[in-house]
Amino acid sequence: MKLIRTCLKKTIFALFILTAFPNFAFAQGDKAKLRLTVVLTDKELNQKPVPKQIFTLRRVGANSIIEPIEVKTGFDGLAEVDLMPGRYKLATPQPVEFQGKRYSWEMEINLTQSPTRLELSNDNATLAEGPVPDGRLTDNLTKHFKQLQASVVTVWSEIGHGTGFFVDGSGLILTNQHVIGPSEYLAVQYDDKSKLPAVLLASDAEKDIAVIWADISKLSAAIVAPIAKSAKNENNLVEGERVFTIGSPLSQRKIMTTGIASKVEARAILSDININPGNSGGPLFNSLGQVVGITTFAERDRGGPGISGIIRIEEAMPILRQAREKMQDKQKPNSDLLPVDPTDTFPLDALKEAIDVERFKTDAYIFDSGDFDVAVITPILQYRLQESEKVRAGKEKAKRTKNQKDAIKGTFKPVEDLKSWAEYAGAYKPVIFIKATPKLRETLGSVFTRAMVGVYAAPAKMRFKTDFYKMRLLCGGKEIQPIHPGKIAHVIDVRNPFINATDATYEGFYSYPFDAITGSCGQVRLELFSEKNPEKAISKDLSSKTIEQVISDFQPYRSRQKAL
Repeated sequence: MKLIRTCLKKTIFALFILTAFPNFAFAQGDKAKLRLTVVLTDKELNQKPVPKQIFTLRRVGANSIIEPIEVKTGFDGLAEVDLMPGRYKLATPQPVEFQGKRYSWEMEINLTQSPTRLELSNDNATLAEGPVPDGRLTDNLTKHFKQLQASVVTVWSEIGHGTGFFVDGSGLILTNQHVIGPSEYLAVQYDDKSKLPAVLLASDAEKDIAVIWADISKLSAAIVAPIAKSAKNENNLVEGERVFTIGSPLSQRKIMTTGIASKVEARAILSDININPGNSGGPLFNSLGQVVGITTFAERDRGGPGISGIIRIEEAMPILRQAREKMQDKQKPNSDLLPVDPTDTFPLDALKEAIDVERFKTDAYIFDSGDFDVAVITPILQYRLQESEKVRAGKEKAKRTKNQKDAIKGTFKPVEDLKSWAEYAGAYKPVIFIKATPKLRETLGSVFTRAMVGVYAAPAKMRFKTDFYKMRLLCGGKEIQPIHPGKIAHVIDVRNPFINATDATYEGFYSYPFDAITGSCGQVRLELFSEKNPEKAISKDLSSKTIEQVISDFQPYRSRQKAL
């Protein structure tokens, strides 16, 4: 009897362990088999296996991203794969097209025993709306783009933006060194809402390669870009093969561009793929969806589209090893999300109304602060400065043709017809730009020389007073975090009988949320720092006129928000 009680206790304890800790049943290193069956039922209730369908399985983890595993069904609709026990997310990169409908699956599965059987059918599928478009042609590039865009990020620095891509689950990101430059600010943006601080781990200016690090624990959908590996007798890319890149050209993000590998050299790849500013640092994928290079530069000629240069991925491996060594001694970057650009645009009707204002004054937007000239730029001012010249020209034409009987009426409308790409690309965002430009001054030597020989005997030699380092905007004493803290190279080269000015500097160009300046702030202070005195601020309290003008400019946007 005692023996029976002992055995019973052991059995109950074993069942408790298996229930509370399902993975305990597997020895370390053991794997669980997943048997996946995909069968769809047609209109006549006949069951049809789904052959050659690809599924992705990604381990669900809180602190890292895992490269997805691909499985493909056979002609019998069956697929088997051995996996470590745990929770996985199953998804279909490409839907199944069946009898005029599109079926896809996305679910989490828990592998706690072997084998685990999973049956996919009409009942547990997601049905896309609308029929399959007739004549729609898709290929592997379409499938690769849908999946691999989750491995690409926009890289932000003080000098601009470029592209980067995840190379492992710890958050290491490859990009170009010239995207980073001398910037002290680094951030990576995964989507419209997710932007994270990053740090530089390793770089090589000669190869133009950099490795940065971000804490990507909050990016649950991110994946690692698969790196191509060359076998002894097989290259990871051949000349004439189709290639594509995913990047952040111009003001866009995660845009795919395709081309052909024109020439494959020992250290570089030449292609006709189109690389625009912002594409730098992005991954070049081969036709299998594997990274073979880093998009770096473009050479263009007036006679044609030019060629693009791509650094081969093999060149990045030594720098990647350095980065992995350095990250062991560095503190993990902060995972707090940073401010991002708003996804909506400023109301166009309010912009167009600003054009009709006859006496548009700019004195509320522009002022000086120590060695800097400062401009607070709203969408109203931005649109007015960019479009007023065209509008004035249109109005002059209207006056000229007013009394001409043979003039074609109604063919040119000063406001309605002056549409630009910027409006539709979202250039007029509900944000505040603050631009701080170092002032020019006459050098002491020039002042002395002209005093000796006569003011008009020699041109005044001008130089910038200082170099911009950073700025801070404070609302009622609280610092407002910028969306993008930017620097723009400002080069001047003017030579005439009156002025001799040849110099270069940086000017600050920061963007802030539209509500960074409001009536509730009370006092709004701008602090500017120069490279000469990076710890000493030049402070300026914004005038009530400037604050009221900014609040007034954003009133149409606030009204639209309330209406929505």
